[in-house]
Amino acid sequence: MRKQSAQGPVMLSNIEPLAREMTENICRRAGMAEADIRAWVDLHWTCAAAMLEAGVMDEAGEWIPGTDWRRGLAAYREKVALT
Repeated sequence: MRKQSAQGPVMLSNIEPLAREMTENICRRAGMAEADIRAWVDLHWTCAAAMLEAGVMDEAGEWIPGTDWRRGLAAYREKVALT
């Protein structure tokens, strides 16, 4: 189920907390300033959720070797198109 918010599409799913945590971890590994992480996560957690659901990224936010990241991108595009 999806609804719209001021920040964009909202996915009401049990994967959201995990995807948000994954996204936070990715930001921290990349050296993003703590002050910037929350807003970035709000905008990008749905991408992490799609990558996880497509099986191209693990729960730690790491790419799974031997998978095609384009499959995850296609899953993300499909989710966005549904909004």
